[in-house]
Amino acid sequence: MNQPRSSLLGVLVIGALLCVAFAGLGSLLSSVYAANNTVHEIRGTVQSVSPGDTPPVIVVKGLHGSKEEIVVGAMVKQGANVLRGKKKIGLDQIHPGDNVTLKYVKTREGLTVRSIVLHRN
Repeated sequence: MNQPRSSLLGVLVIGALLCVAFAGLGSLLSSVYAANNTVHEIRGTVQSVSPGDTPPVIVVKGLHGSKEEIVVGAMVKQGANVLRGKKKIGLDQIHPGDNVTLKYVKTREGLTVRSIVLHRN
């Protein structure tokens, strides 16, 4: 009578280990999916910018497609290009209401700016 119980216990243990392994694989795959290098772009109006924060954050509101509004908030990390035309400028020169093109990527930490181009009004 002990033989069937021990084999049942073995099956349950193996099943539990497989569940844990698949759960770990799922979280690994979702983190890989979340952190791809696809560059997204939005052209719109700056809603807020915080050059003094660590890390600085910019929020831009624009259109996705022809009619759907989208709001993107992204961290501005060191190495991001901030430009007026082709000239490099500081993030402190961008203000709410300015028209910009924001290029960003999705990382494990959140959305991260690749470049901001300030357009003349």
